[in-house]
Amino acid sequence: MKNKLVRQAVRSLFLLVSSSTNIRLPLRRSVPLQLFIAAFMFCVGLTACEKNIDIKLNNGEPLLVVEAYINNQMREYNYVVLSRSLEYFSTDFQSTAVSNATVTITEGELVNQQYVWNPASKVQMSEANLPIVPANFRKGVYFDPRLVTNPQSALIGVPGKSYLLEISAGLNKYTAVTTLLTPVPIDSLTAGYSYRDTEDNNKLKFRITNHYKDPDTLNNTQFYYYRHPENRHNFGWGGISRSRAFGVDDVTNGQEIHLTHPRGFLVGDTVNYYMASVTRDVYNFWDTYSKARNNNGPFATPVTLKTNMTGNNVTGCFSGLSLNSRTIIIK
Repeated sequence: MKNKLVRQAVRSLFLLVSSSTNIRLPLRRSVPLQLFIAAFMFCVGLTACEKNIDIKLNNGEPLLVVEAYINNQMREYNYVVLSRSLEYFSTDFQSTAVSNATVTITEGELVNQQYVWNPASKVQMSEANLPIVPANFRKGVYFDPRLVTNPQSALIGVPGKSYLLEISAGLNKYTAVTTLLTPVPIDSLTAGYSYRDTEDNNKLKFRITNHYKDPDTLNNTQFYYYRHPENRHNFGWGGISRSRAFGVDDVTNGQEIHLTHPRGFLVGDTVNYYMASVTRDVYNFWDTYSKARNNNGPFATPVTLKTNMTGNNVTGCFSGLSLNSRTIIIK
């Protein structure tokens, strides 16, 4: 019985480190794999081994990691980030930026279940030295170059339209399609549910509640972002606070929603609040991403990212964010 348990544990370890379907988050590794395996095998040796066990580990081919966005309100927040995940045995725990790729976004629409793309709308993105982007993050980040020369004419998403992302990196090509839905209106924002923050000198803080009506159609999904004094000068969607309470209407279809977020704000704080309506595939990617980040240790159930990218050795998401926004001053 003891030997059977050991074999099962070793098999779990092998699947964890060698299966191409198990997610590896390139920027989230904190323990060298060699050290983990050594510790595990030492424990196995103390418990039950009667013979040597030889586990062959593949380095694994690096993935192209794509983080791309199109939205209908902020032109400078339509961008594409390209990087490559590193092998498990790399001594550098950071992803590597992918520069000099050819990246384009084309607008179109769905007609009779077929996408029709408008060649005249194609925008070739480029790595640009924009003041909003920190200097050490400019490699591998692609924008509409008109943000530098003519910002008012730069790429902006239109609700109801679809968008085709095409990437050529080396000899490989990758594509993805996303659609901007009709934004769900925010009826109002209110501040309340006050509390004393014991981790911030017992300051009095207030929570924001978003009041809106879910459309009377199934499969509506939302993300919730907010800018506030602490993150106002950060760059990118990852630099804006996002609620972990993703919205999905499986059990609230067509209902009035009153969503209170846990983060507290001080009197006088100005908060820019964004509710992003997204398609289900975008929701699924970021939902699985969050679950992968919060996975409970090496023997937890593996999580597979539900990417909407196509191509060989690629992961990530082209996210269409159809925004409705409001601003509230905490009083």
